[in-house]
Amino acid sequence: METSIWLLISVMVLAVLIILGAIRAPDAPGRKAFTLSILFALSWTAAVLARHSSSDLDFKIWACKFAWFGIIGTPLYWSLSFLTYARGRDVEKVWQLVAIGLISSTFGILALTNDWHSWMYIRLIDETTMLFEHGWLYPAAMIFAYSAMAIAFVLGLTLTIRARGIHRWQLWALLASAFFPLVGNVSYTAYGFTIFNDDPTPFIFAATGAFMLGAQLFGQLFVLPPIGRDAIFEVLPDPVIVLDAENRILELNPAASALPGMPRQAIGSSLSMQPEFRAILEAPASSEGERSELTLGGYGIFEISAHSLTPWGRRGGRMIVMRNISLRKAAEERMAALSRDLEARLHENVLLQTLLKEEASRDHLTGLYNRRHAQDILPALFQGNLARERVAVAVVDIDHFKLFNDRYGHQTGDTVLKLFAAMLTEDLGAQGQAFRWGGEEFLVILPDCTRTEALAHAARWQERLSATEIPGVTDLALTFSGGLFIALMDEVSMEEAVKAADTALYAAKAAGRNRMVTFGDYAGLQQPDKKSLALSR
Repeated sequence: METSIWLLISVMVLAVLIILGAIRAPDAPGRKAFTLSILFALSWTAAVLARHSSSDLDFKIWACKFAWFGIIGTPLYWSLSFLTYARGRDVEKVWQLVAIGLISSTFGILALTNDWHSWMYIRLIDETTMLFEHGWLYPAAMIFAYSAMAIAFVLGLTLTIRARGIHRWQLWALLASAFFPLVGNVSYTAYGFTIFNDDPTPFIFAATGAFMLGAQLFGQLFVLPPIGRDAIFEVLPDPVIVLDAENRILELNPAASALPGMPRQAIGSSLSMQPEFRAILEAPASSEGERSELTLGGYGIFEISAHSLTPWGRRGGRMIVMRNISLRKAAEERMAALSRDLEARLHENVLLQTLLKEEASRDHLTGLYNRRHAQDILPALFQGNLARERVAVAVVDIDHFKLFNDRYGHQTGDTVLKLFAAMLTEDLGAQGQAFRWGGEEFLVILPDCTRTEALAHAARWQERLSATEIPGVTDLALTFSGGLFIALMDEVSMEEAVKAADTALYAAKAAGRNRMVTFGDYAGLQQPDKKSLALSR
């Protein structure tokens, strides 16, 4: 079998594989037209194969006529496929496919009926190369097919250069698949160039067919189709307006056309003449797209960014992108309100916790801090980095308090406690602190206070109490007994200091009450039990 026949068979096998690959691909723009172009190229190649494999002259002439279905259909369907795929918008329309099919069929039928009119072929010149003298329809058909491909080449080349990444390589593959067969066909038509004594176009399909099969397998042709930028522009939900240096509208997408106040014939009109959009023109244009906010009455709040078009050759021009942020603003306001409410609640909780802590550390009757609070805060005054040079510690006890309760009732006893606590608080001021230690017993702390100063405080307390009258009480005087201990820095702990003052208090009671006794100063007094004077150190 001749080499030309094997080559033509290989072209047909590749064509079938390419068609199967295109059919299995997603319904991308240009896929149907591409499949039909390969199908018509297959019929063209089949006609050439039939001519080469037969010795019957009449059959060879018939095959030459039949080839015209593919000669016209292949470039037309390819041109439609390439432009549709490169634009990346809509798939080819049914009417476009049908129209090309009708045109191709018309030329094919005119070729098959050439014996009636001789418009395509006038006579056969060379039986070996099947060279004919052509009628007027032949150059008309060639001009028509070449023109369609030339237009597709010029428009497609621009789209190819603008494409990026894998899409650029896909479009280059489509261009190459038509360019080399076109060169072969022009060489045959204009200069009589042949391969195997025939039109080289079907044989070149062998190389381009392998190339296209590779583009399908490795270049994801029709699997990852490009999306036209104008299609993206059209479907963007954000209004986009392109202005020239005079603020005239050059282009806008449907979202921008729907803005309130936008003229029906917007392109060419001046945006500065529309009062609703004057604030947009104040947005600074930069390559970074600085953002500002604008409220369009009744339409929402927009985030405005203006992008300079100078890098694209539009000096002074800019593209305005408007993003509706009404929902985001509403959400931010709700979040701010929730944040304020949460902050208020947290503040209330802090106040409540502070109040609860304060109440837990206070004696509810006298308003003084209680024993637990004293044990929490006072140890640092005696030992450690915050210890004072000296601290006067006094434990005082209301004399005969039980008699007030037994004779006049607990209400009178409460009155005595409150009067005594108020007197201590008023006298101490900022110099010291009084605590209700338990029952009728109070703890008084005087930081940086000498023995003389502490005893002076006690003398004032006695003087004030002697002048205090308790309503309804006629036979009992309000006095107190107290024990005083002067603690020096880091010598004793708080517990030891209080225990020493309590021991002195015991000595004051044992000596007859209504007095303040300093620890260790028992001369002339009734001595307390020695065991009670022991200090844990």
